Amino acid sequence: MEAFLRDNILKNIVVLIISLFFFQQLHTFMTTNTALNSNVSITGNILIATSIIAVIACFGNFAFTYEKVSPHKKAQSLFAHFTTGLFMLIIAISLFITKELFIIMLGHFFVLDLFLILVYLSCVFYDFWDLFRIQNV
Repeated sequence: MEAFLRDNILKNIVVLIISLFFFQQLHTFMTTNTALNSNVSITGNILIATSIIAVIACFGNFAFTYEKVSPHKKAQSLFAHFTTGLFMLIIAISLFITKELFIIMLGHFFVLDLFLILVYLSCVFYDFWDLFRIQNV
């Protein structure tokens, strides 16, 4: 179980590092893209599409459970961490795109930033809570 937990911590660190790389690339793209900055309807449509992607990733992340994974089988645990890591990466990138689009449409709004951070943190906490549930089975 300790190895499973260690792997989960490592997964969350890797997802955060990859997310930070994407954040810089996306920020540069979104601030220099004149179509996004000049056409609010395009920006709103992209916001809707991004929200749908985030909801799909959240559904997959919350539907997944470590209870069905044997922590002693390395292939199963790696596959589980890879799957949840991809969901969490998609969620992080979608939330960042949402933040950037709101900045383009409405300007900087601190409360929205706080909410988006809390949504991502709740996904991370859920991931660890779900992992700890297998100890209670």
